[in-house]
Amino acid sequence: MKQKISVIVGIRKTVIAGLTRNPLPIVKHLLTNIMGLRVKPAMTDVFVPAMTVLLALFTACTEPIDINTDDSAPVIVIYGTLTNEYKYQEVMISRSSPYFDDEPNQGISGAQVTVQSSNNDIYHFLEDDSIQGLYYSRNKFSAQIGVDYALSVEVDFDKDGIPDKYEASATVLPAVVPDSLSLDLVEMFGHKNYLLYLYAQDPPEENFYLFRVLHNDSLLTSKISRLIISDDALFPGQYMKGNLYRFDDISNWEADPEENRERSVYLRPGDTIETEISLISKGYFDFISQCQREQSGENPMFGGPASNIETNISNGGVGYFAGYCISRTSIVFEPDAKNK
Repeated sequence: MKQKISVIVGIRKTVIAGLTRNPLPIVKHLLTNIMGLRVKPAMTDVFVPAMTVLLALFTACTEPIDINTDDSAPVIVIYGTLTNEYKYQEVMISRSSPYFDDEPNQGISGAQVTVQSSNNDIYHFLEDDSIQGLYYSRNKFSAQIGVDYALSVEVDFDKDGIPDKYEASATVLPAVVPDSLSLDLVEMFGHKNYLLYLYAQDPPEENFYLFRVLHNDSLLTSKISRLIISDDALFPGQYMKGNLYRFDDISNWEADPEENRERSVYLRPGDTIETEISLISKGYFDFISQCQREQSGENPMFGGPASNIETNISNGGVGYFAGYCISRTSIVFEPDAKNK
């Protein structure tokens, strides 16, 4: 089987998207914790033989990219997710900006936004009073497992006086309930790190996962470039031990240079780490993965994805409409305990 790996030099924090049944290989530990390399989050084939890793390091420093840099005509960007949480669900609608423009996308007002379920429930969305282009459902609701949801957006995007219609659909997949988390100490040369592992049973069919990590209720993976995703190619239908994040011990603070302090997340006794796990569709998995492969890929509501990225929005729109269940588990950091 062909193996591949890409690395980015100079980033100290490690975020690994792949999951493995075994502890981290020595070579990966050397790459991430000593040499200061970061394995890209979108990669699901990251667990490779040592010789392949070393070959990749000496043959290339960055992953080849293919980015459309043309200042082409703007397109509509629609990004929305429905979850099983009882809340005001949201959809963001904006106008794309040039790909390398530092300015965020301009939100689009005046859209008619509805979501209809296969149970014939209809949910109307209203624009937020303070954030242009952000639409919340008029009433709180939770997306139901196995139910199909159809998104409809009508807005005069090209300003010709005739409303344009954009549609997408999503089916909410079953929840995966995690068993537990652990924080495993890795200490070398007096520097303490803790690797966050999640334990869960992978269902028998082919699956795609989305993970989020929170530290004391602060989301560490809010941007799409920081989302942690994985397929189950390495553990199909098996019990998984997934390495999701690396934390620094607070004792590292004094010795760390300022630039490392800004990138690192330090653990203190009593801190709470929470993880969200969701099964997502292959299309949404591909969308996130492709965004992460693009240079500067961020949340679509704040930066237009390139035109070659996966989308399920009709009529020439870009972005994605997804539905999934969220399951959570948490752990309190106690450095003298086993943290599991």
